[in-house]
Amino acid sequence: MKHFVYFLHRLHGRHLSAAALILLLQRTPVLRVASAAGEAFAASPLGALLRPALGTLASLGAVHTLAGATEIVFSRPQPIAGTVGTTITPLLFTVTGTPGDPPASFRVTGLPPGLALLGVNGNGVLNASSGTITGIPTTAGTFQASVQAWRSTNAQGDTIGPVPLVFTITGGADVAPAITTQPGDQSVVAGALVTFSAGASGSPPPTFQWRRNGVAIAGATNATFTLAGAQTDDAGDYTVVATNAAGSATSNVARLTVTPPLPPPIDPAARLSNLSVRTTLAAGQILSFGVVVRDGARQVLVRAAGPALAGFGLPGAMADPRLELFEGSTSVFVNDNWPAVLAPTFASVGAFPFTNGSLDAAFLRDISGPVSVQTRGTGAGVVLVEAYDTGPATAARMINVSALNRVGTGDDILIAGFNITGAGAKRLLIRAIGPQLAAFGLGGALADPVLDVFNSAGVRQTGNDNWDGSLAPTFTAVGAFGLTAGSRDAALVAILAPGSYTAQVRGASNGTGEALIEIYEVP
Repeated sequence: MKHFVYFLHRLHGRHLSAAALILLLQRTPVLRVASAAGEAFAASPLGALLRPALGTLASLGAVHTLAGATEIVFSRPQPIAGTVGTTITPLLFTVTGTPGDPPASFRVTGLPPGLALLGVNGNGVLNASSGTITGIPTTAGTFQASVQAWRSTNAQGDTIGPVPLVFTITGGADVAPAITTQPGDQSVVAGALVTFSAGASGSPPPTFQWRRNGVAIAGATNATFTLAGAQTDDAGDYTVVATNAAGSATSNVARLTVTPPLPPPIDPAARLSNLSVRTTLAAGQILSFGVVVRDGARQVLVRAAGPALAGFGLPGAMADPRLELFEGSTSVFVNDNWPAVLAPTFASVGAFPFTNGSLDAAFLRDISGPVSVQTRGTGAGVVLVEAYDTGPATAARMINVSALNRVGTGDDILIAGFNITGAGAKRLLIRAIGPQLAAFGLGGALADPVLDVFNSAGVRQTGNDNWDGSLAPTFTAVGAFGLTAGSRDAALVAILAPGSYTAQVRGASNGTGEALIEIYEVP
């Protein structure tokens, strides 16, 4: 202490500025024992002189403690080790050396896949004074995460960090999948959105395959499976199989129940007013198109648009289509290039116009009973064939329209558009015939046609894969030929409101072949 008193005596004889004094005090370790001098120094004349400067020094020491000692600490040293497929020992962290209020929130970013900060809110923030990271790593590698703290909740106020947090995850032994989230039963009204969800653990991460009634659903290979507009034929038992190199696991059954919506009121006067088929014909290939008119004759406009399609930007349009009308097997009328006199009729039924002098084909004929129309071209190309019921409504009407053509894949499936007019709904029988065509001596038939019906907005209304035997009496009632019991032909009865629809025929499992699509009025 005598050395300290001597130093103070020497200092008292010098005139130093406050700033120089502070600097000197910061650089002179011996002065740190001033607190030991206690009351003796505080009571001295020199103590009175230095008290303001020493107060400043004390405040500087407090600031230094806050800035240099506050840190985020972890329950074990880095890098944090882990193994794929094995739960890591929970990693705890908090803030030490914090004067005043402790931290109130944390955020952690960059964690290895499979690990998580427990208790975070929807914004990824943990509102607490400490945190825990745990989970089962799913991917091997070195991962650079970071941890940041805030004085206030919800990542507000002064911050501490971010500080780095390194994980080293090594590959472990393959672990067979286990279903961690089971899909649940659902019951909806036809047309509703349905989504099944599942989760599975395993190493390596498993893949998914959804099944309906035990049959794999093409393209359903995510953890979720969605039906945009469920129909009654979508009802059934759904499962998902999770698979990796170590094995597989199958979820519990999730049963989908689809209730038909209340049908719109039927209007006896509603009628089929139009049928159209767009297809691609090879050179020499023929599209056959059928119309049946009952209770009298109707003027029916028939068109084959080829060159006109180019105006819609459709490539590969048929250059010169030709129409031929048959009654039974007898050809009764032929048209190669359309007559301009039909232009007003086009407008009256809402058909798009043809360019004067174009090589599109069209005719207007009185039709009674069943007829067929064949379309072919001088070469290959895309063609649109249409039949319109014209004139005011009478007792006579089209009761059946049909088209026979080859079904391809992708955009080359068979698509038939039709229109219903009237004040109310119409009950229709719609069929997609493949296997039964063999009974008529037609080779190359589509082995398993799938039928779907869409409205003008592209929303699926109904569909069928294999017909139900309960429809056999309806076939008889409308005059349709019978189908062999258990065949893979498709058929359905639908009650549809006035409007435009498409009936689409594709092959199950991308099959191809000849198919007949038929639409019948059902009394």
